Amino acid sequence: MRAFLYYATHSLLNTIKKLMKTWVAIIVVMIICFGLIGGITAVVDNIQSGKEQDTSVTEVDDGDVVVSDENGDVVAEFEVDRGTFKEFFKKYNISKEVIVDFAISALFLLILATNVYNSKSSGKIFMPADVPMLFASPMRPQTVLMFRLLSSLGTSLFFSLFMLYQIPNLMYNAKLGLWGAVSCVIVYMLSLVISTLIQVAFYTIASKVKNGTENINKVLIGAYGLIGLGFVAYVTIGKKELIPGLVGYFANPKTHWVPFWGWLRGISYYAVTGDIKLSLLYLGLFVVACILIIIFIWKVKADFYEDAMFAAEKKAEQIENARRSTNGATVVRSKERKGSLDREGFHYGSGANVFFYKAVFNRFRFAKLKIFSTTMIVYTLVAGIAAYLSRVYLTTGDGFIVPAAALGIMVFYRTLGDPIREDTSREFFALIPAKDYSKIIYSLLGCLTVTAIDLLLPMVLSGVILGTNPVTIIAWFLFILSISFFATTVGTFIALSIPGESAKTLKTIIQMIFLYMGLGPSAVAVILGMIFHQLTLTLFIGCVINAAIGFLVSLLLPLFLRRK
Repeated sequence: MRAFLYYATHSLLNTIKKLMKTWVAIIVVMIICFGLIGGITAVVDNIQSGKEQDTSVTEVDDGDVVVSDENGDVVAEFEVDRGTFKEFFKKYNISKEVIVDFAISALFLLILATNVYNSKSSGKIFMPADVPMLFASPMRPQTVLMFRLLSSLGTSLFFSLFMLYQIPNLMYNAKLGLWGAVSCVIVYMLSLVISTLIQVAFYTIASKVKNGTENINKVLIGAYGLIGLGFVAYVTIGKKELIPGLVGYFANPKTHWVPFWGWLRGISYYAVTGDIKLSLLYLGLFVVACILIIIFIWKVKADFYEDAMFAAEKKAEQIENARRSTNGATVVRSKERKGSLDREGFHYGSGANVFFYKAVFNRFRFAKLKIFSTTMIVYTLVAGIAAYLSRVYLTTGDGFIVPAAALGIMVFYRTLGDPIREDTSREFFALIPAKDYSKIIYSLLGCLTVTAIDLLLPMVLSGVILGTNPVTIIAWFLFILSISFFATTVGTFIALSIPGESAKTLKTIIQMIFLYMGLGPSAVAVILGMIFHQLTLTLFIGCVINAAIGFLVSLLLPLFLRRK
């Protein structure tokens, strides 16, 4: 145990030290400073708002809002439909504790599915340095695996401390109590912990069963299929609408007894309602259950030696290939392409623009029937289902926002990581005689064009199903593309500027922070458009904002290109 703690502690500290030597240190300081400023401002505003209630009179109606002061110095009248969200929640009897409950339920199910799916490839997480720990040290194999996962978990928890500065925001804007706001942060961190334990447990069990890791997908599909069928049965038998059905099925207080899923929800639900004792009870149950899982993992006999050796060998080969490609050497493909691919060669473009043509050429080269890529098929299915549900269940407002939001989220998450690494990591990127910025821009445009091609069919299909105005479709199309462009430039910037040996989880967290801050202005514009019924106009404005910020980030990329 002492060897494990020593190895884990020093690895975590070394990873953080490496990152603190980069520009990440500046970001951490800025997050802390802005968090403190935001917290102090929220407290001051909260105090002043109580005093101002005696000197001003505000009349609020669901339609017209009139703001005036008793001195008559300022009289402003503006028509804003501010009652939309309030009426929506009131219509379906949704309180703030129910919203928190539903959000935690969705978060847990997403994390559970992701980590169970990733557990089949947990052996790939082993590093070359882990091999001596497996063979020469007295530590159990699952201890070494847990150490590797805890390294990512520890650094993730360290960089998620910025969420603590959201506590004043939750108290001021969401009107949560102190323990209610703190519990939301605690539940988020506990979700990261349980996800790591689940990944270790599933991999440990699957490795002992014949073809266990290969059948994890079937188990996952079966489990979530049953959850989906249960939801359909609940809505059908109870004759409920979509929104009440979702809330009643996934955020029902009667299911708080369900281990982990219900306990996590119960922690925040009762914290928000003010029942501190019951909230602490669920917190205690969750912590005890996590300890029992650790004991179970520790007691199960496991053999990861072959997986560790294979993963360490592949990792060392990848590191060597990355170093060789940076120096202009040739990297040999380890897996042959299938014989049905077009092998006539690539003869388009010259100089830097070859990267644009290459991206588009490969998009059609690997597509089914030279048109339908897997991404386009998935987008089309999701957009079609979302548009149908919106048409059936959404009786007010613009229904196109549902499939558009679904596509926007999918496009956003596809950009996480380094989308143009296929170009920047290869030897020909350095060898082509052109300016680095020109090559990066053409590569980004190629990635953006591929995204646009994949979005065309699902956007048009959704518009036809809902009978949406073509101008609105174009506005959403350009807005989603602007999100893709901005997120791609940020992903490339993170990948190039942070050392390659740093934890991938950290890169993802830092990238999410950048995206969260960078997409804020365009998100505010879209929300204002929804409130003032000018959504199409604000979508175009948000598109310009995202494109401008993405362009500014792209100017920094050549500075880090040679420092990989």
